[in-house]
Amino acid sequence: MISRRQAVLGAAAFAFGGATFGQRLARAEDGLAAASPWVVGLGARMRLLRGAPLADKDGAAAGIEIALDPGFKTYWRMPGDAGVPPVFDWSGSGNLASIATDWPAPQRFAEAGVSVIGYGGDNVVLPLRIAAADAAIPVKLALTLSYAACKTICVPLKADAALLLPPDAPGGLYASLIEAASREVPRRVEAAALGLDRPGSVSLSLARGHSGLSLHPRLEADERVLDIFVEAPGNWLFGAPRASSDRVSGDPSPQPNPSPQLDLGPQLDLPLLDHPKRVDRAEDIPFTLTLVTDRRAVETMIGVRPVT
Repeated sequence: MISRRQAVLGAAAFAFGGATFGQRLARAEDGLAAASPWVVGLGARMRLLRGAPLADKDGAAAGIEIALDPGFKTYWRMPGDAGVPPVFDWSGSGNLASIATDWPAPQRFAEAGVSVIGYGGDNVVLPLRIAAADAAIPVKLALTLSYAACKTICVPLKADAALLLPPDAPGGLYASLIEAASREVPRRVEAAALGLDRPGSVSLSLARGHSGLSLHPRLEADERVLDIFVEAPGNWLFGAPRASSDRVSGDPSPQPNPSPQLDLGPQLDLPLLDHPKRVDRAEDIPFTLTLVTDRRAVETMIGVRPVT
């Protein structure tokens, strides 16, 4: 039996599958569409959604929805050991001054013996914050998205979608879907909000046998860290966080508190899986941390000088 969702996908593929990108853009301009047609690929499909009114500076005016077939996943902006991050091409857009993509907190998956970072489940929505070059006329969104859908194998996909955003239009039919995704985007905070500005709260070791990033985040009572994702310029790659009693070196003994006069709290160690061939040990390395707990998701920046 064909499900309603499959029927909708089939109809979209039939109606728009033979159209050129320019034709799809023209069709989007004909009326006030709540979404672009689905662009169907193997394991996933993509469309653009109209969200909050363009005049709403606090809302996301549009979103990218990627729906996944059962068992498939797609990747975050930093995909981990393997995988392909999405690539966005907005060059075909009109009256677009700026566009920024927000990323809901991702998950870590085991895939063919390696750790990858991305999204599973039914779908993921990436909110888009948009500024028009001329606030009096519509924004014409035109996206070419290169991404991947993975199950037992990874399938590279490329999709074109277009959508018109009139300046005086009310919120779109899918605005609540975009708003829900926005609530899953990690909140940006200063390192001090997590206690990561304290002496000894962050350390980076390049020593053979126990290299990694050690963190002493300040947590709420009974708050549990689910994962920490680390981004940095160059080929830095870290594994999932572990309590200090489960160190990568195999030594179960906790590391001494580097600042015994301070109560730094529990230590979390992220094993170093890869790093640039040349590391300047005299300079702080900037890292972006996305910390996901059972209560919240936050993003912060730190700088740490490596030791050996």
